[in-house]
Amino acid sequence: MIKLIDDLKLLEPLCKAEPYFGCLFNSAAVSFFDDPEFLSIWVEIDEHENACSFLNAGTDSVMMFSPGGLPGFEMILFVTNLLSGGTIKHIECDENCYAVLKNLFDSEVEEAVQMFAENRIDMPKTDFEIKTSENFDDGWNVTKTLFEKEDIFAKDYWKLKMVRGVLKKQTTLFTLYKDKAVSTACIRGRTENAGAITSVVTLSEHRNRGYASYLTALCTNMLIDEHRTPWLVPANQKVQKMYEKLGYKAAKKYYYLYNIKEKEDKK
Repeated sequence: MIKLIDDLKLLEPLCKAEPYFGCLFNSAAVSFFDDPEFLSIWVEIDEHENACSFLNAGTDSVMMFSPGGLPGFEMILFVTNLLSGGTIKHIECDENCYAVLKNLFDSEVEEAVQMFAENRIDMPKTDFEIKTSENFDDGWNVTKTLFEKEDIFAKDYWKLKMVRGVLKKQTTLFTLYKDKAVSTACIRGRTENAGAITSVVTLSEHRNRGYASYLTALCTNMLIDEHRTPWLVPANQKVQKMYEKLGYKAAKKYYYLYNIKEKEDKK
């Protein structure tokens, strides 16, 4: 059976197997639990009433995980119908889901890695200003560089996620200022034992000045002080090396599929 999540305990297998993505799923569920219009977390329930596969369905992206084995038929059919609409640009998934998706859809595939830190990071003295979750517009003006194009829906939905996350104690947004907002980093989700660091972004003309490293360290120390293990996903190998210098270690791999297209029947 496939259903919208109605009990946060259902996410426990995902949070244990995939700490980074478990935090993101948990944050989305907690933030919108009381507003089903925006709730996007779907779970597949097995014959023992346990959640066995998980789907976070965004407007143009999908996160799909099945830590106990291959996803069931209902979940495969559900995601097949979802992708057939043609609006999904990329999927993030584990090995079990990838084993199914690679046989169903044409796509470009990249392997990516989740990283974690065990220790606090020494913070250097600075001459810039840091603000936490005070001005979402400033945060958006930096973060929007991650998007292919800016539109009102993307901005409003991003701000809604931030505000809901802050109110539910899932999200902390840091914005770094040098006369204006130039860099951001976000703790996007928290579970009992872990936290996910996302949206580490610096405006192109202000890069290579240590801003991203500083904000990552700030997020890392906050989570460790909360007795949570910090997790993150580097955007590329160069960024991964930056995180390694901060003390992060590579852990679980996952798959990033983009330009998803349903295979044409060539028969």
